[in-house]
Amino acid sequence: EAATEAKQQKMAAVDKALSLLEKLKDQVFEEGEIEAASYNKFACFCKERTAEKLGAVKKNEDEKTDLVAEIQQLSSKRDSLDETIKKAGDAITSAEKAMKGATKERSKTKGLYEINSADLKQALFALEGAIKMLKSSKSPSFAQLRSVSKTVSTAFTLADALGLGSGAPKRATTAFFQQVLDSDEAAPANEVPMEDYKYHSDDIISMLDDELYPRFRQAKVDIDKEEVESIKSHKSFMQEKVHEIKTLKHKVEQAKKDKEGTIADIESSNQRLSTFETVVLDDKEYVNKLSQMCTDKAKTWDQRVKTRSAELQTLTQAIGIIKGAVSEKTTAATIRFAQQSASIRYAKTVASNPADMDAIESAAEDFEAAPSFLQQGAAGSALASVRRLRGAPLGDEAA
Repeated sequence: EAATEAKQQKMAAVDKALSLLEKLKDQVFEEGEIEAASYNKFACFCKERTAEKLGAVKKNEDEKTDLVAEIQQLSSKRDSLDETIKKAGDAITSAEKAMKGATKERSKTKGLYEINSADLKQALFALEGAIKMLKSSKSPSFAQLRSVSKTVSTAFTLADALGLGSGAPKRATTAFFQQVLDSDEAAPANEVPMEDYKYHSDDIISMLDDELYPRFRQAKVDIDKEEVESIKSHKSFMQEKVHEIKTLKHKVEQAKKDKEGTIADIESSNQRLSTFETVVLDDKEYVNKLSQMCTDKAKTWDQRVKTRSAELQTLTQAIGIIKGAVSEKTTAATIRFAQQSASIRYAKTVASNPADMDAIESAAEDFEAAPSFLQQGAAGSALASVRRLRGAPLGDEAA
């Protein structure tokens, strides 16, 4: 009975060790579950955050593309406005040049009109006097005829200059006035022109009153009318050019204002583009760092899974060994074996060697009087011991 009781006491110590290992195994498993949940949460964070940032990168890249296209359009608009301003400026210069040319031409036309108008006025005045003199005196003196001849000769010359030669007076009349002019007033031959005048007096008055004077009067009316038309045309042309220049200047001002707005839009778009480029670079850098961190974490997690699997496998093997050969052959000295952190390979060797088992049983008898394994807070030591089993070679433990 004493041997049986001792046997039972020793097996109770073994059962406590097994219980401790079972709890240790459950603790390792629970820690693995907690760590797995934590890693799964981190993995979801990596996936979601990476997708979020990559989506942001794509969105910002699309925004960059749109901004680049917008800047190109704005630049084309600015160039077009520059061309509009240049063309309008050239048109203004051309219009101003045309106005100067028209003003100069109008000055020449006015000067010619004033000369011709003065000549016609003078000719009409002289012809009126000559006609009046000839009509009032049936026998004009040679001096009077000579004065009329000068007037008529000047009128003929002016008529030719003004293109009024069509329908010219009769040759006889013209010759008569020329003969008067060629005659010497003191010569006796002056009686010949006087006789000719008496013979042609009616023709001479008719020629002056009915032909020459009406032509000069009509010529005066014509050049006056031409002058009025010239003034009107010049005024209309100048008004048209003034309006054209005014319109062009307004166009230039509007184009310049649009250009300023376009340049401001280009600057704003360039700033936005720079911001997007910075954000894209930052997001890409963040994604790269996040990817590296997630990859490193995944590798660590894989290693932790393998380590924990090895821990569970070690604990399972230790429990199996103790339940098997060790529980049948060892005594309470097995507790000392656990406290000494023996490796699984060493445990297998001890369990299969009768001499070693006898030594453990002898040592266990001395240990029974000491405080129990659990009372000494061996749980923490056992956990550390089991986790060291994976790296402790048999030779080191045996030594």
